[in-house]
Amino acid sequence: MNLTLSHRVERSKKFPLTATKAGLRRLASSEGRGGSEIASEINAVVSWIRRRDFHVLTVALNTYTADDRFVAVNMDRSDDWMLQIKLAQLADEGLYECQVNTHPLISFFVNLTVLVPKSSIREAPDLYVKTGSSINLTCIISQSPEPPVFVFWYHNDRMINYDSSGGDISVHKAGQDTAISRLFIKNAQPSDSGNYTCCPSNADASSISVHVLNGECIESFLTNSSIT
Repeated sequence: MNLTLSHRVERSKKFPLTATKAGLRRLASSEGRGGSEIASEINAVVSWIRRRDFHVLTVALNTYTADDRFVAVNMDRSDDWMLQIKLAQLADEGLYECQVNTHPLISFFVNLTVLVPKSSIREAPDLYVKTGSSINLTCIISQSPEPPVFVFWYHNDRMINYDSSGGDISVHKAGQDTAISRLFIKNAQPSDSGNYTCCPSNADASSISVHVLNGECIESFLTNSSIT
């Protein structure tokens, strides 16, 4: 019997794939083997294998790949053996096998999915507002198990975060894999028109064109615009 686990991982993060002593006991038991038997074999050698090409990545603490992003970790001689993948990439997706050289062999299989965070501005591609009203922009960072370290907003080429005359900015989690950054500008003026860009630390930037119009100019945009 194989113990199959499914994990998700953010690009550019370290993520441990773990086989535990307790897990070995459960698997051994399913094969009709007692706990004392597996306990006597718990010091057996653990190997990590990439099933796509059957490449043996690590054996014990030794690494057998030229890709130095793959590292075997065993903390303080514990029963947890980890395969650490630094700066995870889409190419790392797939099935990995944790193999223990007991008799017979015991294997754990882990299906690794690499998440690439994406950003989008809810009001894009264009937002039309009346002079004197507020500009509310919402940047959604999805497929992001961890929130971005920072989110910068730009008005044209000017960073709003460090501009005292700019808007109020907030960032918060909005779900397991989602973060939201909001930009609020009150009493919008025609000078606030232009391109606004949301730049999360962990995702590509996204942009929107904002048009601040006087009352007599707004009617021509009513049918094709979002008016606030």
